[in-house]
Amino acid sequence: MVEITMSVYLAVPLALLGSAWIYHDAKKREMDTADMWAVGFFVGFFVPPFIGAIAVYAFYLQKRNRRGGTVHAVPPE
Repeated sequence: MVEITMSVYLAVPLALLGSAWIYHDAKKREMDTADMWAVGFFVGFFVPPFIGAIAVYAFYLQKRNRRGGTVHAVPPE
């Protein structure tokens, strides 16, 4: 088993920086769930260490709006 150890004094600021980046990016893209993405990243950073944060980050990148703004369905003609 691989164990990743990191000082709390380094882990908490890294988790906060990652959460802040995801929150601001999601707000810029006008996503309604920006706060939940940030909380998910922060929690995932500690449980399980790093793997959860990487999973949340990858899922966020897949789900975010690419061009910014909200997604609207095009009405059929």
